[in-house]
Amino acid sequence: MSKIDSIIEKVQKLLALAKSSNINEAAAATAAANKLIDQYRLSEADLSLSSEDDQLIEDDGFVYETGRIVPWKNSLAITLAKHYGCAMFNSTVYPNGRKVSRYKLIGKKSDIQITKYMFSWLTAECQRLVEKEAQGKGKIFSQSYCQGFVSGVSQQLTISREAAKQEASSAAIVKIDSREQEAIHFMNQNYNLKANKASSASRIDPRAFDAGMNKGKSIHLGNGLDTKKVKLLSS
Repeated sequence: MSKIDSIIEKVQKLLALAKSSNINEAAAATAAANKLIDQYRLSEADLSLSSEDDQLIEDDGFVYETGRIVPWKNSLAITLAKHYGCAMFNSTVYPNGRKVSRYKLIGKKSDIQITKYMFSWLTAECQRLVEKEAQGKGKIFSQSYCQGFVSGVSQQLTISREAAKQEASSAAIVKIDSREQEAIHFMNQNYNLKANKASSASRIDPRAFDAGMNKGKSIHLGNGLDTKKVKLLSS
């Protein structure tokens, strides 16, 4: 098992705890999961990686595919790709004459794996929450809630990154911060593509957006835990 696979396996265990009915346990587990990822990425940036692990690649698969672009999923994919140092583009195909959008990533292998895993988990979490809290309130409310959720998650990711940087070397921080631009440059040079931009919902319900944003923030992706707590949860 590779190091990144081992990290993702630990994250899976932590996120399983995040479904706990105990609010404090769920928040601590989710915070530990994202902190573990950020710490891993900063620590491996300090190491001399093999050329195979360090090179930029185009993912064979895709983050998700859809016949109709869903604004909040598009925003979430872009947010995560940016946070984890990847470029993303829409590879459009027309099977049987029907337009299908396939969101693909370019970046380092480990960054692509993390982005795809977190997208899958956060998408499922958002859908679980909106089914619980927006049922029967209409499409605009649901879409606004999901957009707010993505906004809340984005804020927590930023806090998490800044917390992880406090324990990292300046060289590692520079490497991590430059990854997205390196991936975008690689994509533009080799594929003549432009990074995907977020699409916006046509109408936003402010109350629903705020409710979703508060839930996204309450996932506590960015809440720092003390080192002993993180090691205990991730072991």
